Amino acid sequence: MSTNKHIDRICIIITILAVLFTVIFMNGEKIGIKAVIDEDAEGYEGTADFTANDLDGKWDTSSSTYITLEDDTATISGTGAYVYDGSVYISNGGTYVVSGSLTDGQIVVDAYQSSKIWILFDGVDIYCEDSAALYVAQAEKVFLTLADGTKNLLTSGAEYSEEALADNAGGTVFTHDDLTINGSGSLEITASYKHGIDANDSLVITGGNVTITAPQDGIHVNDDMKFTSAELTIYADDDGIHAGQAFMIESGTILIDGCYEGIEAITIEIRDGDITIYPTDDGLNANGGSSTFGFGGMQDRGPQGQDDQSAEAGTEVAGSEEVMAQSDDTVGTGSESEADAAEDEETWIHISGGTLTVLNDSGRDADGIDSNGDIIITGGTIRVSVVNSGSNSAIDYGSESGGVCEISGGTVIACGSYSMAEAFDSSSEQCAILYIYSEGAEAGTPVTLSDKDGNVILEWDVPYSYSAISLSCPELKVGETYTVKIGDNEESITLEESSASYGDASSTMFGGNHMGGGMMGHGTRPGSEDENESSESGMEGNVSGSGNDSGGGPGDFGGGHGNKGDFGGRDSENGEMPQMPEGMEEGEMPEMPEGMEEGNMGGGAMPGEFEEASAATEESTVSNGTSLTEYSSETWLWLGVSVPVLIGAIIFAKLFKKH
Repeated sequence: MSTNKHIDRICIIITILAVLFTVIFMNGEKIGIKAVIDEDAEGYEGTADFTANDLDGKWDTSSSTYITLEDDTATISGTGAYVYDGSVYISNGGTYVVSGSLTDGQIVVDAYQSSKIWILFDGVDIYCEDSAALYVAQAEKVFLTLADGTKNLLTSGAEYSEEALADNAGGTVFTHDDLTINGSGSLEITASYKHGIDANDSLVITGGNVTITAPQDGIHVNDDMKFTSAELTIYADDDGIHAGQAFMIESGTILIDGCYEGIEAITIEIRDGDITIYPTDDGLNANGGSSTFGFGGMQDRGPQGQDDQSAEAGTEVAGSEEVMAQSDDTVGTGSESEADAAEDEETWIHISGGTLTVLNDSGRDADGIDSNGDIIITGGTIRVSVVNSGSNSAIDYGSESGGVCEISGGTVIACGSYSMAEAFDSSSEQCAILYIYSEGAEAGTPVTLSDKDGNVILEWDVPYSYSAISLSCPELKVGETYTVKIGDNEESITLEESSASYGDASSTMFGGNHMGGGMMGHGTRPGSEDENESSESGMEGNVSGSGNDSGGGPGDFGGGHGNKGDFGGRDSENGEMPQMPEGMEEGEMPEMPEGMEEGNMGGGAMPGEFEEASAATEESTVSNGTSLTEYSSETWLWLGVSVPVLIGAIIFAKLFKKH
């Protein structure tokens, strides 16, 4: 039987095999084929929070290049590195063991864009006068491992060179690409210019004992920061940790022992671990989303003057009149696209475990836990003490823009000023109490919560003065009676709903619409003949929004943070009543927007509406088939390869048949 006689059959078989080959690769995972994936690749978008390489602090050094630093030079044993002008350059992927000291130089990683670099610090002391001591110019990812039992020092000067500034280098450790720090040794970073660690991409810390001192941010990351199984101590004049996107801690210890804001990111997730923060402003700040009534968030320049996102427009920062002027000039002037982008940006704080302690003894417009969107607590132990001064609030969330503050687990004692206090949302699964003690308690005054049998279920000697306390724990039940004791003063209360306010709440003006847990319409008018006079309409007490600083003008209309009479977040001089909207008489309640029910002023849609909308959206996206857009680039690559192979096989078969 000749081959030519059966060439058509051969072509058919080749075609069938090519089609099967394509189908198999497009559906490989469904039939058990596992693809080899580089989880450390920059473009990888998998679900693993930490890769095997991130967690490996004891990699094999047997074939490494050894670099011994010697004052203004270095000795290199191996390949992939060289010395130039007092600095060490790593130019190839691989593993490198570094020891010794440089008096004025740096380690520069400048390799191929696809290179992975492993560097083991085995007792290193590097000082660089005019740039970063560790400088990653290019690589796919760098793993910095701290050898067990070693002490490693990185220090930089106060003025950077023109070359470094042109590259936007802003830290003692500066990297253009992803950086992981692991191991079990110690690393001390001392910055005299800007940040301790300045990472253009993502930062992962999975081991070691890291200490950072910096004049601006301790850690400044443009993308995400993830932390586990390490010890981190930060002394910073601005943010302790600033992440441009997300911050997540899974375990370990973080102490921010001095900062302006503690941890700032668009989303903050605390799964476990121990975090202690001593800020002069916010402890946690989820700074995405939009400000009051949907205006784009203004820039909070912080004490150092660099642009960081702020949660609230109109807030004084370090007494800067310039920032106030910028706030007034920019309110409502942002472009529609910027406003839409801000509203679409998901921002939240999720706490599901661990211990969080925020202690602020000097703030004036500070929040212990602050989110422009949601605060969701499902576990953990939370202690917040923000001094009873100005408009300090223990917990602040984006109620004016539709955000919620819910708790379903864990224990909370959060103390601050009553003027801006916000309660947990009534949709919370776990009961919560907002107790207002307008008389105020001095620093060190204990607060205890006891059940009807006198058993203490919550207690804390609160470090700083306070006049509002948020309390929650799993033991609280609706219908049960509890006793709140502040020093020698105590009150028996019966929980009638999952989240409610007690104490002086019914006769004291503070934060506005609390999304079901707050005091809409129960404000008073500071300076009136009867300071306990309640405003039935809520107009002179507080009409939706974040409330008015106690002792200010006739009240606020539209929310925002202000020290006097507030209108839309702007100050009214000398406590004068702001100008009323055209056609509205004094004392008249503003007309409700169409479709909005009373009690939902300024808070956007109620939680139920959000759930319905979310469910509808989710239902509309359900599909019984697989969209072509769901296939990965690798799938399309194999499909692209199989097509020319098929065509080539057919052409070959036809030519073979002719000959």
